[in-house]
Amino acid sequence: MTELELKFCVPDAALASLREALRAHGAKRVRLRAHYFDTACGTLARHRIALRLRLEGRRWVQTLKAAGDGAVHRLEHEVRVPGSSHERPALNPARHDGTAAGEQLAGALREAADPRLIEQHATDIQRLHCDLHDADGTQVEAALDVGLALAEGRTTPIVELELEHKGGPLAGLFTLAQACVQHGGLWQSTLTKAERGLRLRDGADAPRAAMARPPRLAPGADGATLMRALLQSALEQVLDNASELQPGADVVEVVHQLRVGLRRLRVLLRELAPLLQAPDAGWAPVLSAAFARLGEQRDHVAVVAAVRPLLQAAGAPRLEWRPPASAADPVQVAREPALQTTLLALQALAHADDAAFAALPPKATRALVAARLRKLHRQVLRAADTFEQLPPDGQHRVRKQLKRLRYLADFSGALWPARPRQGCRRAMQRAQDALGLHHDVMLAAAGFRAEAGRVREAGFAAGWLHAHQAVTAQAAGRELRRLAEVKVFWR
Repeated sequence: MTELELKFCVPDAALASLREALRAHGAKRVRLRAHYFDTACGTLARHRIALRLRLEGRRWVQTLKAAGDGAVHRLEHEVRVPGSSHERPALNPARHDGTAAGEQLAGALREAADPRLIEQHATDIQRLHCDLHDADGTQVEAALDVGLALAEGRTTPIVELELEHKGGPLAGLFTLAQACVQHGGLWQSTLTKAERGLRLRDGADAPRAAMARPPRLAPGADGATLMRALLQSALEQVLDNASELQPGADVVEVVHQLRVGLRRLRVLLRELAPLLQAPDAGWAPVLSAAFARLGEQRDHVAVVAAVRPLLQAAGAPRLEWRPPASAADPVQVAREPALQTTLLALQALAHADDAAFAALPPKATRALVAARLRKLHRQVLRAADTFEQLPPDGQHRVRKQLKRLRYLADFSGALWPARPRQGCRRAMQRAQDALGLHHDVMLAAAGFRAEAGRVREAGFAAGWLHAHQAVTAQAAGRELRRLAEVKVFWR
């Protein structure tokens, strides 16, 4: 069995109206007391597996969840377990034998040095739930969960809405989710109750940046299969990092990885637009605006970190400039309804049937991707011999083209399984690093230059960095010329 479920954090201001709306649809209340299990060294958590025994009212249910295709799709198997509500029955992993989720569980336990499963944490939830139906036949279970995660004598509150697809067209699930976001300012989260409990147990409440995971992609993918896999990969990184943003926490790396995910998503929608039946749905401006606003504060921190060693070595009396006072709060940016509804629309596309995509067979799909890669590659290499002479906006354009090339190559490499890719990837990474440092030096020079009129010490850094741009431009040009000599895998 598979589960497609959307989870949303509920702000205090929306809680009462959400309860009222669910009760208007006949919602019922039930208490859920769950116990989560793992090995002593956290084997299941590392494999993104959750195993629990839960008392649902007066009945016990054992549930196994494992990773599926994308951020909101999971494998699930549950079994009713006989027993008294006053005494927890014994956990038995064999109850899931013969299922797809059970195979993942068995594989994870085979890797564990000690496969014994022990209780790690628990939850105590009051659930208000009902079934919803739309005119097209979509069936969704809506559940408002309010309660606590408990571990090691500590607790943390849980207030979230779950929307689980039960039947009918999938599009209705995402339409309902968009209405919830617009109604009460809810925001999507991929952080599960199991993950919340583990962090509580470990006393680890710091946000965790999520790196991009390779798309689940077979070499013979047609256009629809390719696009769904790549959308799910990009959205997973975006949603996982957006879920980690917390007010007042150190989120610099989380914001960086969120922006990487947004850039990957934008590259995908731009470069492979011919694979979509309706490529222009107003997504690009929303994603672009969020990307830019998230970069206002993060760029200052990253640029300062990049140029500080250079300025220290040069004996500069001032090592950073004042950050922009108007920088956007990344938490607010990620939770804005416009971005949340756009991400939901793209998730609907990632789970759409073939009619939403161009009917392109595997050979033609690979030819299309190769053509896009060749075009980007030519654009980047065209600047290799003249990079140092290009104006700043031209150099920045080359940097963006290189990023698009690299992300599209990373996305689609599995289409050429027999061809070595590591040499090409390393060369692109080296070139991107060199162009990135050059861009940081230019940004820092501009930042110090803006302060030089009122802070005398800033003048030295502005002048030194301006002169140093020639050095970083030469290094960037050199890496671009090296990239030109590397054999690419898409030819």
